[in-house]
Amino acid sequence: MLPEPVIQLLRVQRGVVATRQLRTLTTAERRRILEREPELERLTPRVLRHRVADRSREQHLMAAVLDTGDDAGIWGKSAAALWGFGRFRPATPHVGTSRTLVRGPRLGQVHLLRHLTPESMTTHLDIPVSRPEETVLWLAGMWTHQWGPNGFDIAVLRTAATLDHAWRSRLIDGHRIHALCERSGGRGRSGIVVFREVLRTRPPDYKPAGSALEDRFESTLPCDLRDRLDRQVAVGGDDARIGVVDYRHRCRPLILEINGEAVHSPITARTADAERYDDLVDAGFEVMVVWEYDVFHQPHRIVAALREVEAGPVVPRVIRPTRAPWESW
Repeated sequence: MLPEPVIQLLRVQRGVVATRQLRTLTTAERRRILEREPELERLTPRVLRHRVADRSREQHLMAAVLDTGDDAGIWGKSAAALWGFGRFRPATPHVGTSRTLVRGPRLGQVHLLRHLTPESMTTHLDIPVSRPEETVLWLAGMWTHQWGPNGFDIAVLRTAATLDHAWRSRLIDGHRIHALCERSGGRGRSGIVVFREVLRTRPPDYKPAGSALEDRFESTLPCDLRDRLDRQVAVGGDDARIGVVDYRHRCRPLILEINGEAVHSPITARTADAERYDDLVDAGFEVMVVWEYDVFHQPHRIVAALREVEAGPVVPRVIRPTRAPWESW
């Protein structure tokens, strides 16, 4: 029988645990017994997996991070794939770390990073991963090397397209990414010239072209309501999981999220959205969730719900004036 602290750790870490983590939870003798538990199988000399845990992409990524070291996190192409921007599906996880003493085969492709700091990393889906802006800078360096001096314009175009994708996905904070560019300029980081060129036309308050759905939403609002909403606003401080929201009310801590059905209906998207809404509520915001169907077919219900919220007291919570698509299936 596994101890409760180990079970809790396995739940949080997608069913995998590092042997070094067991050292902090148990005695040396108990750890040796745990490593021989029939419930656990050894993936590497450094990582154990619970036999009944679901095998998934997320588990594979978490195991690769645990296999690398304490300050490791998903990096490069794997980070872009985990965040959901760029067209990357690397079979072997890419992992970044500032140091490693591991010898021999590993679960991931390791990048030794001399510029890695705690601020370079965050968590997404409970997996340590490089922040979105760090990921874009790394991709700029990759394309700089791939295309060479004669392919500068191509590297700029690829980086710009990827950055806009991430920005539209509300993963990029303009002030944070410009601060990263300023910090990295004197370190000789690969890709900084391309990165700086892309940001030259994207100031900190840059707002990428929004979706047609958001344009439609704005067209359905009375002028007084529309004037009180700011589009594509960064909220949540340092937490990249909050990032940029669709609309923020100017006079109260009210957030509006305009959800397209194709993107936000899958189960994985529902889980990520629920975590995002919880983060916003914990930060003191009211969160109103608006669906594509309602924008096109019953905008009056959205307007009525907005006016009702404006007339009431501020209560941090998730507000759903209409049913989600899967509740109607």
